[in-house]
Amino acid sequence: MKRHTLKSDDLIFLTKSPDYCTKDDRMGSLGTAGRKCNVTSNGTDSCRQLCCGRGYRTVVEEKIERCQCKYYSCCYVKCKTCKTTTQIYECS
Repeated sequence: MKRHTLKSDDLIFLTKSPDYCTKDDRMGSLGTAGRKCNVTSNGTDSCRQLCCGRGYRTVVEEKIERCQCKYYSCCYVKCKTCKTTTQIYECS
């Protein structure tokens, strides 16, 4: 076993860190299951890192909204209905 010589600026942990990947009511950790992640990121919001190796699911979200609204003379607004589809990613 290799020994490490401590320096005055070394950080020493006396207790084990909680596992933030899984839900733990006692510690107040909600876990990451169901959390939105970014599939194209390499940062801390990435699905690879945030989902703790459990993978993620793709959810297709459809929104129907009023769009291309036009105001006519006095007090009349006419809009079209637009449907947008987006993909969001959630940790498994």
